[in-house]
Amino acid sequence: MAGEEKYRLGRLCAQLTAIRSLADRQGESAQLDALLTELRADGDLPELTSRADELLRRCGVARGLGDHRSYGGVLPHLGGGHPVEEAHVCPKGRCDRVDLEAGGRCELYVVPLRLVRWEA
Repeated sequence: MAGEEKYRLGRLCAQLTAIRSLADRQGESAQLDALLTELRADGDLPELTSRADELLRRCGVARGLGDHRSYGGVLPHLGGGHPVEEAHVCPKGRCDRVDLEAGGRCELYVVPLRLVRWEA
């Protein structure tokens, strides 16, 4: 799975409440629900994140899910190479979302983020 798709899926997950609200206001709720159903069924990630980008653009979000940053570090896309000993990540391993605080949840699968620990 390419890093960009994982990054975009992470942004979708982290911002799903706001995205849902926007889709509701723009009459795109059914399309968002269909997209989420396919993502939850482990559908084709590049295709589905592209469709999510298109949906957001139709709703007026010009950049969609991406901001096209560079990647690196111990955990995917944490950035800067700063060692971290524990983080909460995607429970399914499908995106590169990293949350350093406890209590986060995956809005896509509606479950808590998975705790990952390693030696720095």
